[in-house]
This record gives sequence, C-alpha cells and structure tokens, in this order.
Amino acid sequence: MTSSAAAPTLSARRRTLALVSILLSTLTGTIDTSIVNVALPKLATDLHVAPSETVWVATAFLLAVACSVPATSALGDQIGRRRLYLIGVPVFTLASLGCALAPTLAVLVAFRVVQGIGSAVVLAVAIPLIRRLFPPERLGQTLGLNAMTVAIGTSAGPTLGGLILAALPWPWLFLINVPIGVASFVLALVVLPKGVPERGDYDWPGAVWAAGAIAALLVGVRQLAAVTTLWHALVLLVVCAVCAVLFVRRERMAARPLIPLGLFTGPFSLTVGTAWASFLGQGIAFVALPFLFQTAYGASPLESALLFTPWPLVIVVVAPLSGRIADRVRPAVLALTGLVVLTIGLVMLALLGSAPPIWLVLLSTAVCGLGYGTFQSPNNRDMMAAAPLRYAASASAVLNTNRTVGQSAGSAVVSIALVVSGAAAGSMAAQSSAASAVLWVAVVAAAAATILSAVKLRVTAAVSLGR
Repeated sequence: MTSSAAAPTLSARRRTLALVSILLSTLTGTIDTSIVNVALPKLATDLHVAPSETVWVATAFLLAVACSVPATSALGDQIGRRRLYLIGVPVFTLASLGCALAPTLAVLVAFRVVQGIGSAVVLAVAIPLIRRLFPPERLGQTLGLNAMTVAIGTSAGPTLGGLILAALPWPWLFLINVPIGVASFVLALVVLPKGVPERGDYDWPGAVWAAGAIAALLVGVRQLAAVTTLWHALVLLVVCAVCAVLFVRRERMAARPLIPLGLFTGPFSLTVGTAWASFLGQGIAFVALPFLFQTAYGASPLESALLFTPWPLVIVVVAPLSGRIADRVRPAVLALTGLVVLTIGLVMLALLGSAPPIWLVLLSTAVCGLGYGTFQSPNNRDMMAAAPLRYAASASAVLNTNRTVGQSAGSAVVSIALVVSGAAAGSMAAQSSAASAVLWVAVVAAAAATILSAVKLRVTAAVSLGR
C-alpha cells in the first residue's frame, strides 16, 4: 500500500501521534542495544558470574534482533504491519519487565532474547508504517527523524545506563521501558490506521535458513575464545555455511523471496559491507569502553557514562546536519569523510593508556561521535538509493540486520578478548588489558570500512562517467 493512497485520509494530528508512537518504540529498542553495557562489570558481581559471561546480556539481544528482522519484515505483508506492530510493542515491554525481575544470568539472557524479538518486529515495520502514514513530499523529513532516532538510541544507551545506575539498581535499566511501551502501544492502538495485508506465499524456509545462518555464525565466532570450545565453533560455522547455501537456493526459487538476491548489485553490496565493518567497530567500542573506564580508570558507572557522553551528544548535533549536506554533495564523499574521522577517533581511544587526562578521553569519544554522525545518514541514504524501488522493504530489512549482526559480532569479539586475556577469572588488570587491546580490532574494522567506502566511491564515479 502506498503512502500517497493512505495519507490523505489521515489528519495531521493523527499522523503526528502515530509517528510519536513509532519513534518512541524505535528509541527504546535501539537504546537497549547498548544500555546494559556500562552495567556488565556490576552484573558480573551481583549475579556471581565471570565478566565474559555477562557479555551474553548484550549479545543475546542483538542476536535475537539479527535473526528475527528478515523474517518479521516479510511477515508484515502477511498479517498486516499495524497488527504486527501491536504484537511487537507489548512483547518487548513485557520482556523488559521480565529482565528487571530476572534472578539469574540465564533467566536474564532468556528474557533479553524475547526482548530482542519484540524489538525486531518494531524495527521491521517502522519504516513501512511511516511510508504509509506520510505523503511523498514529507517522507524525507520523517525518515530522517527515524534515522536520527536510531543513531541517538544506539549511541546514548551507555550514557543513559550510567545515569540510571548512579541512583538506582540495574533492574531499572529495563523497567524504564515499561511506561514508554504502554504509552506507545495505547497511541498506536488508537491512531494507527488499519491496512489490508498483502497476503501471499510467505517464505518460511528462507526465514528459517537465514535465522539459522546468522545464529550459527555469531555463536560460533564466540566459541573461538577457548581451545576447549574450538570444536563447538567448527560445528557451528559448518552449520552456518550449510544454512547460507540453503538460504541462497531457496531465495532463487521462492515466489516471494525473503531477501531477493537481485538486490545485491555492486554499489549496494559495497554499501552493505562498509556499514557492517563500521557497526563491528562501533559494537566493539561500545562494549569494551565500559570495561576500560571502570577497570583501568577506576570510574563508577556514572563516571563511565559521562566519559562516553560526547559520542552520542555530537551525533545529535552532527547527524541532522550531515543529512542536509548530503542533499548538496555526493553522499558517498560525506560517508568516506566520516569513516576517516571515526578511524582517527578509535585510534585515539586505543592510545589512551592507563592514566589519560579526562579532557583527552572526552575529546576521543567526541571525535568518534563526529565521524559516526557524519557517516551514518549518507551511507544509509546510499544503501536505500542503490536498491531498486521494488526491493525497498527488503533493503530496509538488510539495513537493520546488518547493524545488529555487526554489533553482535563486536560484542562477541570483546567476549573472546576477555576469555583469552584471563579476565574471565575476574582480574581487574586483565579486564583492563583486554579492553584496551580489543580497541585495536575496532580500529582495523573502521579502517576496513574506510577502504570499502573509497572503493565504492571510485566504482560509482566510474559508473556515472560511463566507464
């Protein structure tokens, strides 16, 4: 259903309230990708588990989102996006309550999985719902608000988590979602217009193979941490390869493929690869920095959050400006510039040492925010523009999956570093050393993204010149 067909039937007030509901749910879902990161050292103490195990609290959520987004994106066409949204919001909200009440790490991780599934539903239908709510002449502005909400939510999580932990115990990291979720659900129930599902052949096999490949890859990578689990890693990576092959075969023959293979043309594939490498670097930094700040620098969760604050704060200022500038210059040039700055910022963080001045820590995180804020909007715009219009929904699913898989891989890399360094035994010095060392992996990831972005820029320039 096109936005132009639906938009004239809605009042401006109803559209605005519907957008508020969608943005609130998107914000809480993206905040939860990183809000627990500053609490991981504390969770290890309170739940009496190894620090490397608490990384699962972050990984489980991202893993669930990554596995679920492709399936839920296509499911919206089957049962209706409004109906799916009204399922996803309460699932996420109730799972947040379950996380807050969890007595053990295992229960907490289980509810984080359910929470991730609910978040995936919201993320999968958010952009299609916005496109249906607003006429074409307002889509750029509203989609820009959605992109900024995702960027702010993803980056502001550690800061918000630190502020909460300064006054309240860790369950409040999840309890704050409950009133927001209730408000978002009630708003959506009242103002979201009903639509007619585009029923057709749902690609269930494709959904299963895609989820299997993603889960096996991310869990398998994490099992590389120790010699005793190497055989687990080998089995899981083989499962990943088998599922990937079966997924490709299925998509070639499906009447309505989950992710059409024709989507992955040259420019689109390069944009996806660039974004994935940047998300990997960001995911590593977001999990490693709280360990670094709290072990090497002796910072409290609140102090750790304040040291991290310049990153999201700069994004809030820069991301909208970057989106506007991308209307006047080539987005690929702006994205490449942002990646260069992000790489420089990560190098600064990796070189901080054990006792840096506070101003240097704040400057380093601010440079990272400047680079990431400059990069994300133009790159997302390039990704969506590189996809044919008929694949717009699938491109959105790839964008969301790409982000969560990259961030999940980043948290897995930190977990591996903690185990390999001996930090699993609880040594503060080992945790500090591992957190500092793994930041160089983030630097490599950002540098790889920069190289891919430069290649994409050259390829698109050659295409435009007819070479």
